[in-house]
Amino acid sequence: MSDTIPKAFFSNSHSSFALIDPATGKFHRRFDRHGYLTSGLRRHVAISYVWNEWKDNPADRLPNWSLLREHLLAVVGDNAPYGLKKETWGVNKCWIDCKCIDQNTDSDKAYWIPRMDEVYSEARCTVLLVCDDLSPLMHLSQETACRFKGKLNSVDEMLAPHNCLLSQSCTILPELTPERENLCLNALKSFTSGAWRRRAWILQEILLSENYLLSWSASGWMSLSDVGVIAGALSFRHPTDLWLREFADWCRRLWYLRQNYGEAQSFELSDANVLQLAAGLEATVPCDKFYALCGVLRLKAVRYDAGHTADEALQNIVAELVRNGRLSWLYAIRPCLPMTGVRLRANDMMPFVLTRLDSRLVANRKETVMSGGKLRFSGLPIGVVVRTTPLKDFLEQAAASFDGHPKFDFSAEEAHLASAPAIIRRVAIDIIEPLLTEAVFDTICDNLSISREISPRGLRVAMVVMRLFTYHINNGHTQLEENNNDADLRTHAMVEIAAWSIQTRLSEMTDFAVIGYSKDTISIDDNPENRSADGIGLGTSAVKVGAFIYSIDGDRQLQVIAEAPTTSTSGTSRTETDVSSFQGMMLGLNGNEVIGPQPSMLFSRGFWRGPGRDQKARQLTFTCS
Repeated sequence: MSDTIPKAFFSNSHSSFALIDPATGKFHRRFDRHGYLTSGLRRHVAISYVWNEWKDNPADRLPNWSLLREHLLAVVGDNAPYGLKKETWGVNKCWIDCKCIDQNTDSDKAYWIPRMDEVYSEARCTVLLVCDDLSPLMHLSQETACRFKGKLNSVDEMLAPHNCLLSQSCTILPELTPERENLCLNALKSFTSGAWRRRAWILQEILLSENYLLSWSASGWMSLSDVGVIAGALSFRHPTDLWLREFADWCRRLWYLRQNYGEAQSFELSDANVLQLAAGLEATVPCDKFYALCGVLRLKAVRYDAGHTADEALQNIVAELVRNGRLSWLYAIRPCLPMTGVRLRANDMMPFVLTRLDSRLVANRKETVMSGGKLRFSGLPIGVVVRTTPLKDFLEQAAASFDGHPKFDFSAEEAHLASAPAIIRRVAIDIIEPLLTEAVFDTICDNLSISREISPRGLRVAMVVMRLFTYHINNGHTQLEENNNDADLRTHAMVEIAAWSIQTRLSEMTDFAVIGYSKDTISIDDNPENRSADGIGLGTSAVKVGAFIYSIDGDRQLQVIAEAPTTSTSGTSRTETDVSSFQGMMLGLNGNEVIGPQPSMLFSRGFWRGPGRDQKARQLTFTCS
């Protein structure tokens, strides 16, 4: 223990962060996962808060410690509520940035900003201090129930535990008086519109923390996921309040990501998705909008500069990703490459679609370079685009044909429409996958009048996906007035919300196109439009017929689309190619390509991984503006 902040830096591989006991004001030392004392024992609580909400005056440099300390004594230690004490394991030490990072030295802040993952990943939980009174929501949460509790297959529960937040409206609310319901709605609206939602640092905290809790008084606390569950349940009762559904969707998206980003600490969370989630966030220091992501992106080597703009910080982060051979950021950002250098802006972000990134998905570092306004990496040509259709048009065609072909027995001319369920799942996997656990899936099938006897199960899943996608188009398959009990009404509500969520997600994908491609990359002199497509994927509207599809050297599942080569010079084992336009990345329909509670094989097109080196690989150089 000490009265001053302990030394943080010991070597390139060993550091320790400070903890404080709010009761005594004494500091303690906590070694990170690379240290040797308390690593892995989760003996602290990380504290989150919005600085301006805890200042006496907005012009003050630091928040009011006396006010914070009074609240912290109700979060950690003997005075914490019994339920919260169970969640924190009764620890009495916490990490809070205004005390545990030396605010008088830029070097301490610059050192810890890329290492915040150590603080949150090793905490027993993170507690967000909020100013709103969420007591109406806390009491409502204590009275809710899950309709599937005790009904799930034990194997399903082990492989993909049921989560009410992910599974939409399986939550049963108690009877609510209008007055009580309004109290809940007002508390929820005030909370969801708070400054915390826009803070870049809090996004990282939610993704990294084992458990994320909220505290607002000496006895008031609940989990953020429970707030999301309530928002989802109330949204069906108030369909015109889009802020409710938006918040529930936001919570679900984050929880779907975070449940796969736990103890292994491998790169299971896509760089692209982290950047996309941060695009609309804010920070007091502009560059922190992106530097706040260094911890969750595991970028400890990034040099923090408080004088950078947000765009400069983004460029700095992307440059470090490239140096490490991590190119999945291309799924999120359209790189514009003027003569002055790579321009990467948050408003150039593509729509959010889950992409895979694990410890194996690393390109060849030595041949991945971003400098002088150019981006270079090796790629293997795997296909030529022979057909493109705007996603909206493709899905409208599939929906119109589905009624006449409910089992996808399309003619040869319409055979490509059979891929519609796989495409919908690929874009909305975080919505669809949680619905596929046995009890939930069977309940939805029954409501949609899809027989459980249909085999194989993959066909039944495809039918459910299309029914949900066309649910409102066909005015539903189970009319509300036909239901005669509460269970049927709740099932109908779950189907309605699932359908709405899928359709809303797809309506956001206006910049996407369905791509048909030929795997023959040798015959480049003929007209690609005369070829038949033997593969289907998703790309952006920038993709043109005749463009080449390249798998990035190191992992064939990471695929970039570019205009056909304009120049080519032979080399010993490779050719170097100047590509005049970057046309985006391709999202394959491989079930293994995406992350999830238990990645489904229902729509798998076969998983294959090419060799790291191939004599046909080309060094791609993007020089377009």
